[in-house]
Amino acid sequence: MKDRLTDVASLDVFSEAMMTCKSPKLFLVDIKRFKAITIAHGDEGGDFILRRFAQTLQTFALSYEMTLYRFVDDTFILLQNAPFELSKMENLIFALLDTLKNLDYDYNDQTIRVETVIGISFDHFNALEKAQKALRVAKTEDQPFVTYSEFANTLLSESEEAVETMMKQAIERENITLHCQAVVDLSEQACYYEGLLRLCDRQTLQSPKLFLKIAHERGLYDALFRSIVHKACQLTQTAHRRIALNLSYEDLLDAERLAFLRHRVDPKNVWLEVECEGKTPCELLLKSLSTLKQEGFTLILDNVKSAEYLAYFPQGCVDYVKLHGRLIRDFAIDPKAQATCNAMIDLARKQGIKTIASQLNSRAAREIARTLGCDLFQGFIVEQPHDIA
Repeated sequence: MKDRLTDVASLDVFSEAMMTCKSPKLFLVDIKRFKAITIAHGDEGGDFILRRFAQTLQTFALSYEMTLYRFVDDTFILLQNAPFELSKMENLIFALLDTLKNLDYDYNDQTIRVETVIGISFDHFNALEKAQKALRVAKTEDQPFVTYSEFANTLLSESEEAVETMMKQAIERENITLHCQAVVDLSEQACYYEGLLRLCDRQTLQSPKLFLKIAHERGLYDALFRSIVHKACQLTQTAHRRIALNLSYEDLLDAERLAFLRHRVDPKNVWLEVECEGKTPCELLLKSLSTLKQEGFTLILDNVKSAEYLAYFPQGCVDYVKLHGRLIRDFAIDPKAQATCNAMIDLARKQGIKTIASQLNSRAAREIARTLGCDLFQGFIVEQPHDIA
């Protein structure tokens, strides 16, 4: 049975499929502000968008061995029956986000921009209900997607006292852990490993963004920060790997966290990767970077979008710069992305900075990055994030 408007499988067909689906991977895709589209363009315009959007999702579904269903109104279900593998699921999520990015449909000589939000469940039991909860969290947190987590949903529903107790226990039990992904040179030899935070929730691993946000609000972030720094230092000893600790620029503006890094971290084994996306670094940040540089730390700027942004940092301030992942993923479809990266690579060379192409998820993107002259490479096409403990 098909949905009459969109010509994709109906909710009834989905219900039947779930009865025999052994390993459901469910993506609930919702059009943001769809009501505003119908107000501006009428019901006919809204129906047009739903049909075109369904076609976009159907093309994606066929490419990734998924089945598309219309759930209700402006919400659709993508279902895949496959065993859970973190790297494959992350690949799938990024591919879906790329497909849904910058969606424009022409209707009556007007261009209608469609934006989406996604709730994801990898659980076998009550998968649709859990995806709906994840979708609500994504809308609440204004995130492009959220993966269902019993822990995360509890964080949003429990009393303040219960949430604080739960988060303290999670920190003490090291539920927030490090997975590592190699950053390699032209000969594919690992230069260092980036430490990626993961929230361990029963049998799944996921991004701990919501946890970190609430930890900041509850005054628990510093305990978590010390725990992660300690874990990174341990890994350099037990796994004999050089690890880059991923930090926000706010971490370096905090005097106590900066002092903790300076006194507890061996700069030969633990590098510092600083996330500055969308922020103009202030003089205080430059002062912190200068202090760390003088003490022998190797410094990496993460997710840099433009040569203008990179130019803010004086020569000798940083050692590596990561080109923004979205630029890398747009190599094949947007000539401007290549031009922007090329300008950053040229400036980096003049300043003695090595460039890193990250989020490389295809051979084509890797070859373009090599042609442009990037020094180092990172992404699923190179190596999947993994536990090296």
